Amino acid sequence: MNWFLAENRTLRFASFAIYYIAQGLPIGLLSIALPAWLSEQNVAAADIASFIAISGLPWAFKLVAGPVMDRLSFLPMGRRRPWIVGAQLGLLIAMVGLALVPDPVNNLMLLTWVAFAVNCFAAVQDVAVDGMAIDVLPTGERGRANSFMAFGQVSGYAASGALSALALVQFGLLGAGLSITVGLLLIFIWGVVVRERKGERLLPWTEGEALSRSITLQSDDWMSIFRNLRLVLFLKASLIMIAVTGCWRIAGGFWLVGAPVIVTQDLGYESTVYSYWTSTFSLIAAVLGLLLGPVIDKFGAKQILMGALLVYATVFFIAGSNVSLWTVPAFTLSIAAGEAMVNQAIFISFIAVHMSICWNKVSATQFAIYMAWANLGRSIGAEIYGSIESSLAQGEAFLIMGMSGLAAAGILMLLRLEDHDTRIAKIDGAELAR
Repeated sequence: MNWFLAENRTLRFASFAIYYIAQGLPIGLLSIALPAWLSEQNVAAADIASFIAISGLPWAFKLVAGPVMDRLSFLPMGRRRPWIVGAQLGLLIAMVGLALVPDPVNNLMLLTWVAFAVNCFAAVQDVAVDGMAIDVLPTGERGRANSFMAFGQVSGYAASGALSALALVQFGLLGAGLSITVGLLLIFIWGVVVRERKGERLLPWTEGEALSRSITLQSDDWMSIFRNLRLVLFLKASLIMIAVTGCWRIAGGFWLVGAPVIVTQDLGYESTVYSYWTSTFSLIAAVLGLLLGPVIDKFGAKQILMGALLVYATVFFIAGSNVSLWTVPAFTLSIAAGEAMVNQAIFISFIAVHMSICWNKVSATQFAIYMAWANLGRSIGAEIYGSIESSLAQGEAFLIMGMSGLAAAGILMLLRLEDHDTRIAKIDGAELAR
C-alpha cells in the first residue's frame, strides 16, 4: 500500500479521522464521563466548572505551539509528523499518570492538573494535525476531510465517554484511564507508520531526507513568523471569525457544565445515563456528519455554518422556554440530540471556514490561534456559568446560550471569503517581490 499522505486520498481521509480519534479519546473521559461522575459524587457545580476550565486551558494556549512548529521541526521526517508522533507519545504517558491518581474525588486539584497535562499533549497533537491537514489537503477535499476529522473526534469521545462512564463506576479511574491508553497506543503506531511525503524518513535513524518543499515553507526566523502572522491575523475575515467563535463557544461552555449538572442533580438521572445518551447522540451526529462534507465542498462552508448556528440558537430557545417539559424524557432527549447534531454541523463547517482563511506560510500558527481562542471561549463560558449559575432561574441559561448562537450567526453575515482570497493573493505577490 502507498503509505504517503500526499499521494493517497484514501489514506489522507483515514489518517485525519484516526488522528482526531486520538484527540477525542481523552475528551470523552475528561469532558463527558468525569464531570458527570463527579457530579454524581456530589461535587459542587463550581468545582466541576473549575476542573473543566483549568484542565481545558491547554487547548486555549495552542497558539504557543503554532509558532514553534512553523519555526522548528525535524524536516527529514516531514514538517508536522515529528510533532504528531512526539505528542502522541507524551499523551500516552500522561494518560497513564491520570489513571494512577488516587481517590480523585478527594484529590480534585491533583486530578485537575494531571488532566491539564493530558490536554497539553492532546492540544500539541491537534496543532500539528491541523497544520498537516492544511499542508497536504487539496482545497477541493477540505470539506470531506473535515467531515472525517469531525467524525474521528466525535467517535473518539463518544466511545470514550460511554465506556469511561461504565469503567469509572465498575473499576474507578484506573480502569477508565488504562482503557483509553490502549486506544492511544494503537494510534501512536499508526502515526509512526504513515509519512507525509515519499522520500522522508520513517524514523529519525532510518534513510530519507528533507524535501525542498518543506525547507522552503519552514520559516527562517521567529520575526518572520510574527511579521507574516500580523499580515493575515488582522484582516477583516479573520476578525469576523474570531467574534463568531467567541459567541458560539461561550454557549458551548454553558452547555458543557450546565447539562450534566441539570441532568444529574436537578432531574435525578445517574451519570452513566447522561454519558450514554450524550455519547450515543454524538456518535450518530458524527456518522451523519460524513454526509455533510460533500455538501460543504459544493455549496460552501459559510452557508452551512450560518444555517447550523441559527438552528443551534433555536434549540436552546426551545429548551429555555419550556422548563415544564424538562421532566418529560422525550423532550430532554430531543434537546440533547438536537444539540449534538447541530453542533457537529457547526464544527465541520467551522473548521472548513478557518482553513480557507489561513495562509500556508504560517498555517500552524494562524490556525492554532483560531482554535486556541475557540477553546478559551469554551473555558470562559464554563467559568461564567459556574459563577452565575446560582443566580439564574431555570431555563435562563439556555436563553443566554440561544442569544449567543444568534449573535454568532449575525456576525457571520459580514464575512466575504472572496475578498479575503484577494487580499491573501496580494500578500503572496508582495512576498515574492521582496
